Amino acid sequence: MSSVALLRSTSLCRTGPARGLLSSPVLRRFIEDDEENGSRATDIIPASPGKGGLSDRKPKPKSGSFPAVPLFRRPLFPGVIAPIVVQDSASCEAFVKMQESGIREAGLFLHKAVGKQSFALNETQGISFNNASQLHRVGVLGEMIRLAPRQKGMELTFLCHHRIKWKSVASKSPLLVLRMDPIIEAQTDIHAMSVRALSLGVVETLKELLQSGAFYKEQLELLLESVDMNNPYQLADLGACLTTADPQKLQEVLEEMDLELRMSKTLNLLKAELETIKVQRKINKQIEDSISKTQRRFFLMEQLKHVKKELGIEKDEKEALISKFAERRIKNGNGIPDYVKKAYKEEIQKLRSLEPTASEYSVTRNYLEWLTQLPWGMYTKDRLEINRAEKILDQDHYGLKDIKERILEFIAVGGLRGQVHGKILLLSGPPGVGKTSIGKSIARALNRKFFRFSVGGMSDVAEIKGHRRTYVGAMPGKCLQALKTLQTSNPVIMIDEIDKLGRGWQGDPASALLEVLDPEQNGSFVDLYLDLPVDLSKVLFICTANVTDTIPEPLLDRMENIRLPGYVLEEKVAIAKKYLYPQALKESGLSKKQVTIREPVFKALAQNYCREAGVRNLRSTVEKVLRKIALQVQKGDKRKAITVNSANLQTYVGKPKFQSERLFEVAPPGVSTGLAWTSMGGATLYIESIKTDSTKPGFRTTGQMGDVMKESSEISFSYAKSDLLRRSPSNEFFEKANLHMHIPEGATPKDGPSAGVTMVTSMLSLALGERVSDNLAMTGELTLTGVVLPVGGIREKITAAKRSGVTKVILPKLNEKDWDELPDFIREGISVHFCENYDQVFDLAFPNISSEYRKKDQQPIAASA
Repeated sequence: MSSVALLRSTSLCRTGPARGLLSSPVLRRFIEDDEENGSRATDIIPASPGKGGLSDRKPKPKSGSFPAVPLFRRPLFPGVIAPIVVQDSASCEAFVKMQESGIREAGLFLHKAVGKQSFALNETQGISFNNASQLHRVGVLGEMIRLAPRQKGMELTFLCHHRIKWKSVASKSPLLVLRMDPIIEAQTDIHAMSVRALSLGVVETLKELLQSGAFYKEQLELLLESVDMNNPYQLADLGACLTTADPQKLQEVLEEMDLELRMSKTLNLLKAELETIKVQRKINKQIEDSISKTQRRFFLMEQLKHVKKELGIEKDEKEALISKFAERRIKNGNGIPDYVKKAYKEEIQKLRSLEPTASEYSVTRNYLEWLTQLPWGMYTKDRLEINRAEKILDQDHYGLKDIKERILEFIAVGGLRGQVHGKILLLSGPPGVGKTSIGKSIARALNRKFFRFSVGGMSDVAEIKGHRRTYVGAMPGKCLQALKTLQTSNPVIMIDEIDKLGRGWQGDPASALLEVLDPEQNGSFVDLYLDLPVDLSKVLFICTANVTDTIPEPLLDRMENIRLPGYVLEEKVAIAKKYLYPQALKESGLSKKQVTIREPVFKALAQNYCREAGVRNLRSTVEKVLRKIALQVQKGDKRKAITVNSANLQTYVGKPKFQSERLFEVAPPGVSTGLAWTSMGGATLYIESIKTDSTKPGFRTTGQMGDVMKESSEISFSYAKSDLLRRSPSNEFFEKANLHMHIPEGATPKDGPSAGVTMVTSMLSLALGERVSDNLAMTGELTLTGVVLPVGGIREKITAAKRSGVTKVILPKLNEKDWDELPDFIREGISVHFCENYDQVFDLAFPNISSEYRKKDQQPIAASA
């Protein structure tokens, strides 16, 4: 590396007056301080005129070769004293020799890279200046008035004189020496009006800066005392020097030879500095106001706390919390277990030792909140009166005789034992049949509090078992939330939609529910947040589901399933008349005097608009009718009472959505009617078979059938071929035909073992060219040997048959007991036939077929034992 100095110049003015400079006490203090502190001077001092001052020693402008000192911060101006640090050892030696030889002048030039983003001065690394083009042409001639050693390098102090301009390079070692000429400024009339105006502007701006309390207030005072205010040259240079403007803009002032333009640029820089200070003061004031308000509020609140504490009005926050927790603990009395008391004491001790600002303080406080708010040993007294419970169930629900009887049996057993617990009831059935409302009725009958939460789609185990209290926002699970909300340890908790439990990366909630619901485990249920055993054995859990197929087997095994079937037409009409209509009338704001709905309207709504198994849609439709009537009343309908009957029903609810579930008035050969159970209730199921044009024998099925139903179709096809062969050996239909069997409503998934006899009947009807008996529907699974197997959902299927106008139903023989259990009003109008084998089904399905197809000479296929 070449022997070029690493130099540093600054732009801050030295505080304090500097009259006489070398002889002034301020400058002496400046030099003495620098010597004591290892030459740390970083200031620029304006050199004031005066007798004996440094300005009296200003050399006459002359041309010559002088060492060039690069400036890496900002340019220097005539009339200032500036310290410059040199760290390169070779350069330091060169400056010492320069002083010893009597050479004291050097050119001070700004480096062109200053101010650019790519330039960054590193004080530990030298930069070569062999290329003089890196320096601006215009600088100032500086007289070295002091050379002081530093811990690393030395510090040179220069008194800046007049402007100079370098022309060429004289030498490059050990220092860069340039040939320089002084800049002779043109004489300007300093008394000209424009010059005086600019001078006054500079002075006024400097005074404003002084009044604004700028951080260089003392430097401004120094300037105003030491600079001749009538000398615009000094005003222009030193005014610009005092600003924190961009180095390039300062260089423009230094290079400007026209006095008026120079003063104008200086004035602009001073005005910009003033605006910056005003904005800074505004920001500082806003910050100070904000801080002062906060501090004032803090001090006042602290004073208020101490005053209240002295007067006995209010205790310390921590003591108040501990007192509150103690009061809650006393309310629970002797019901608190010993392990809870131990945990309470430990947490209280921890709370006393923690400061309110500590992060663990809020964790301990929240834990104590939950620990003291849980109803340890607090129970409501059960009312196990059968007559009262029966009355409540009848008030809240119509029909459901079997369900009510089962609930009364449950309460009766509890009455004999003196308590109701240990069982988990599962209410399963289609939407809208009243599962949730039955749970509320059970709670009311037992005089218990009721809490409901849904687990549909839940995939986080923490919702059941709580979060670890180390997590942010941790809280106990739903069961403990229920106990806290109800303030009793024996409520009725309904877990809704248990068949729709999710499973994700957070765990398996179904497995977590096992500990909650299992009577053998929930007596010491441990919530992860509380981390203490909680007795849930006194809680009566009631779960609801639409289907039981999706409930995990271990969970289903711990429940007692009570099936709620869909309602038949007669039940819907009665429910609408006795329950739905009075409730909707009250909610709509109408009275019985204003509106009348005839009973045939309820029947029409249930039959033609709301055929679902439940009554939720029926309630919405009744509310819709009453809303339209309320609108008529508000618009000024002058009728005393508005009557809704079968004639004007369509004006309120539109045209019927359903005319009939029957696809055929007279079914053609190849079509048979089956009965199916769905999660929405029962439905009629048509099965169609046709012979396609293909000459290749075969069999295919369509209609969104599941695996079980596909298996049934294959069994039915094999049995139909075998049965036709035995009945009519000459009939070669299945050997030659390409058969296509379809179940309409193909977009609806269908599955289940109950359509075997219907499929065989459809295919035989097509093979024999014979229509199935009118108004006949059937259900039952079939084996390869023709045995009719029992099926489920008999009530829903009979309900669907009545809805479709079917009068004859074929059921498996083993389902006879299910038929006998049905209410009379459901069985009314239905002629049922029980079959053990398909021969009996064939005789009922095809009563008019010729005798040549009957197997009179053969023994019937054996029925199941």
